[in-house]
Amino acid sequence: MMSTRILAGRPDAIRTDRETVREAQSTTGDLAGFGRALLAQADTLDLSRMHARRFNLPNLTIEAWFSDPAYAELCAGNLANGCSPEAQGQPDLTLYLLDSASAGWPPPPRWMHEVYDRQAANAELGQAGLRGAYLHDPRVWQFYSESARTGIQLVRRPGAMPAWESGGPLRAFLHWAYAAQQCRLCHAATLGVDGQGILLVGAGGSGKSGTCLAGIANGLDTVGDDYCLVGQDEAMTAYPLFRMLKQDPAGVTRALGEQVGSGFGTPNWQGKYEIHASMLARQPFVPQLEIRAIVVPRVAHAGSSAFRPIQPGLAMRSFAPSSAFQLPDGEHEVIAFAGVLCRRLPCFELELSVDAREIAGEIHAFLERLD
Repeated sequence: MMSTRILAGRPDAIRTDRETVREAQSTTGDLAGFGRALLAQADTLDLSRMHARRFNLPNLTIEAWFSDPAYAELCAGNLANGCSPEAQGQPDLTLYLLDSASAGWPPPPRWMHEVYDRQAANAELGQAGLRGAYLHDPRVWQFYSESARTGIQLVRRPGAMPAWESGGPLRAFLHWAYAAQQCRLCHAATLGVDGQGILLVGAGGSGKSGTCLAGIANGLDTVGDDYCLVGQDEAMTAYPLFRMLKQDPAGVTRALGEQVGSGFGTPNWQGKYEIHASMLARQPFVPQLEIRAIVVPRVAHAGSSAFRPIQPGLAMRSFAPSSAFQLPDGEHEVIAFAGVLCRRLPCFELELSVDAREIAGEIHAFLERLD
């Protein structure tokens, strides 16, 4: 295993001006030690200077402390269910979401090796009861203690977050917290009616988001078009985590028309509009959907859309890689979970037409046939 030492003999690089924190970090020269030190630093914060928010997601209550009020509002606006007005009971997860400039901490150190070996890093953290992630650009550190159910994120300055954070805020921490409940974040879109739905899976550009937008523009429900939470019991159930949809201008025009699409602002770093649920003519998000089938969309420009059965293995190859490798760790568990879903549920390919209304109608009819 490669060494994951990050401070290269410079433990003072992450000390604060608090004597106790200096002492705690004076021997920190390894990844797990750094994570423990940052989590210990959180206990020294003056919370009166922080911005507190409480989020109630499906079976998960989060108490979050932000150094940046704008980031607090982004999370409150884009997480499913928004922000709870009052704190009630003990949270399931406590997060400290800090930028060093506002918190008065030294800037987060860079990874000290040419290559970030995430498998080696995750193994080292796991031995210490921690989980974590490092994003080179814009230099974001995230650590989570499974036993304490506490996480910390450190960035350099307000707003110095990855470009994709607005579409799926706190995603790594949600992944870690829900894994303990045997639930998984899935990179998939959803559509449904009357509480029954389908999981649309595939790599980027396969048509998941476009199909989802076509469906909700024509009366279907959703719990997400990019990431959702899936739990397995007697039924496979999907839940919403975010209130955002993403689609490129051409897809928006097909589903909603040119005039509507022009009201979504400037496309993001992927060339896609980020569409908050409140921007839509109707509220498409529902509390949950029982997933009845796995569907792999295929952009075919066909005259009419059509479903055809496929083998579970083909569906899994379309589903598992994007879910596993867009998350910071747990690849084997995520792949195994995808395999269970694809074996338990019928799997189909959906050959797509170019008509949003026709696509939605075919999906509605398909769901009725599943009953």
